[in-house]
Amino acid sequence: MESRVNNSLSQSFSSIIRNWFFTEPLLFSLAAKHNLVENPNLSLPMRTGAFRIEYNPSFFEKSSEAQLEASLKYELSRALLGHPYARQPYKCQKKVLLLASDAVLASLLPADLIEALPYEPSGISYLKYHAGRIRTLKEPLGKKWAGTEEEAFFQRNLQIDPGSGRLIYADDLTFEQWYQRILFLIQETSIQGSESLVNAEVAGELWEENQEAEEAIKSSIQKAEAEDGWGGFGGNMAIELREAADFSFDYRRALTRFRAKIVSSQRHLTRMRPSRRYGFSAMGSRYERKANILIAVDVSGSITEESFARFYRAINNFFFLGIVEKIDLIFFDVNLKNSSPINFKGSRSKISLKEIKGRGGTSFELPYEYYSQHSGEYSGMIIFTDGEGNPPHASSPNAAVLWILDSRLSYEKSRHWIESLPSSSATFL
Repeated sequence: MESRVNNSLSQSFSSIIRNWFFTEPLLFSLAAKHNLVENPNLSLPMRTGAFRIEYNPSFFEKSSEAQLEASLKYELSRALLGHPYARQPYKCQKKVLLLASDAVLASLLPADLIEALPYEPSGISYLKYHAGRIRTLKEPLGKKWAGTEEEAFFQRNLQIDPGSGRLIYADDLTFEQWYQRILFLIQETSIQGSESLVNAEVAGELWEENQEAEEAIKSSIQKAEAEDGWGGFGGNMAIELREAADFSFDYRRALTRFRAKIVSSQRHLTRMRPSRRYGFSAMGSRYERKANILIAVDVSGSITEESFARFYRAINNFFFLGIVEKIDLIFFDVNLKNSSPINFKGSRSKISLKEIKGRGGTSFELPYEYYSQHSGEYSGMIIFTDGEGNPPHASSPNAAVLWILDSRLSYEKSRHWIESLPSSSATFL
């Protein structure tokens, strides 16, 4: 009977996640990156980390579908904020990380989601305990703290709304700030064996710094931003996720990496005869500091004069440093607009988009085909575009290809298919 109940619970969780494909695309994307694992030995309902969501079925035997969905949303929200995968303080206490995560979630998630949980998260339970002490005792943190900033902080931030029973925070604290405050509470006031702390310790066992997970989560959030796929997330949570994803990106870094690739490809061995001691394994090398690149500029009807001018200015400022020997320009929409490339070095006067005639749609096949036909002449290619067009099917060049999109929105819409192309990377102005 028990196995049938557990199987039904697993099916319910899976059904909820499938339904998110249409209603909660961001949560669906993240759930697909995590394995849902039954763990009857857990001392708490659910925990997240190491690309896993573990749950103890005994805590959910009488839970409704709404409660099950709230539990999944709560844990995936924790993962979206990156808490289980973030860089950890030196010799940190993982139970404190978990309690700090709960404190942040309590301030960001909608009240109805928190209230729908079939259990009270460890961090909320722990902070409510201290809120009760502050409310009922004259000196809740001991005589040595009376009148201190610490006492004032906790009195200000650990209040309970008499109507809803929810915690009320006066200050807007980050995950790291809550960690420091709660660590202070535990060190000074807590009974180490309390149930909340024990459960928090168990929940934090899966928490490890994981850059791969952080990048995967960031990618999901950026896709949600580009495609308006936030689903039910809004308000404070959406703001926090946008800031956590850090959309800022400097195109100069991408150009620097691109330049390093095309320069390092010009490596030449310098020893003509083997070393008597080490043979050819110790041969020296030098790098040719000159390289030729092809720049393909999208001049279709969707490219604005402003973005064209910014691209031209960025390339003009960046590459005239004595490293790139020759830069050839070709312009394209559904056709190549110039029969032979323009030497960029010889065209220091500003090229205007208004000079380009017959601007229409976009075919990315053209720059790829042109590069393939002249691959022996160039060390790499840059494509400037807004990304509006079908991915190229022409054979990909072996050298590096850098796509520069005209805006962050264009970058978010196109970066996934661009970065799936061999030897390709993307950035934006």
